[in-house]
Amino acid sequence: MNKLKKINIYFSWTELPTYGYFLLKYIHLNLKKNKFINFRVISNPNSFQKSYKENNNFYKTIIWIKKNNIYSWKDLGLVTPDIFFQSGWSVRCFNYLGKLVKNKNNTVVIGVDNSVQKRNIRQFLGSLYFKIFKKKKIDYATVPGKSGIDLMMKFGFKKNEIFTGVYSSLNRIYKNKIIPEKRKKQFIYVGQFIERKNIIRLINAFKNATQNNKTYKLVMVGNGPLKIKKKELANNIKIIKNLSPKELSNLYNESQFFILPSLREHWGLVVHEASLSGCFLLLSKNVGSIPEFSNKKNSILFDPKSAYSIEKSLKKAMLLSNKKLILANKESERLGKLNNYNNFLNNVYKIINKSSKI
Repeated sequence: MNKLKKINIYFSWTELPTYGYFLLKYIHLNLKKNKFINFRVISNPNSFQKSYKENNNFYKTIIWIKKNNIYSWKDLGLVTPDIFFQSGWSVRCFNYLGKLVKNKNNTVVIGVDNSVQKRNIRQFLGSLYFKIFKKKKIDYATVPGKSGIDLMMKFGFKKNEIFTGVYSSLNRIYKNKIIPEKRKKQFIYVGQFIERKNIIRLINAFKNATQNNKTYKLVMVGNGPLKIKKKELANNIKIIKNLSPKELSNLYNESQFFILPSLREHWGLVVHEASLSGCFLLLSKNVGSIPEFSNKKNSILFDPKSAYSIEKSLKKAMLLSNKKLILANKESERLGKLNNYNNFLNNVYKIINKSSKI
């Protein structure tokens, strides 16, 4: 009897973030049940790395590299994988490793976080270039959600070559624990303090919306290069720099509303966290995860470039009845639970089967 060949499945991830660490840990936990699968992760160090536990089996699968260096699989002490999940196409090292995989006629899966269709000449020319020169070197793509599927089809992928599920929050931490009527009349923003997040416009819109109604508060969690002066705030606006996932989960549950005013947002993992926590959602129409977590029952969409549109959505949310907030609470939780680690695990198995490697 011929001995079954062990297959090698490697994942790369640029500056492996916390949510990516726990997702891949879950994938590893399930794939290692199959003794014929060898699993590794390649990433470059980041600020989160120190918080990862080094004494678990998953951490031992990670090879930390320097982002700007070029490595062969031999340099990394690895054989060329049968399936390589490549983190985007902007990191030279990952591009080269993917090329080596394709040279052996093995499977390359490109991970793309962009879901925004800009409908401009640059994106059109980029998609044309990709179709002609890049697509033949890549077998499948992973994207955040439905909007990512639509985009990658314009880049030459067939629908059955595109898979979702990579971006998922920690479902075991973010849970709907408090009913709306026991929550504070509070809006919460979570994210970086940068221009793209549009927080100055949010602050101004909130001040106008609550000019005659100070019972509502805005809590902003995050930090970044965009500095907000104290005089730009109001008494009902609070800034918190850093929270642990558990503390953030508690804050979501204290708040009736979550707001994300981004000018551009490819996905928005915080939307998933807020959805799982049962918040009513106020979202910029440019948020990529709207198809997954938002509908008329649990959210209001607005134009992020218009302070009036943001203000109007805030006022509309303040007028919602308790009955509507209860319905929204249940709907947000329902939609949040549909997005979980098993979605990506199932798609990894589909890619393995399509690759005919096991």
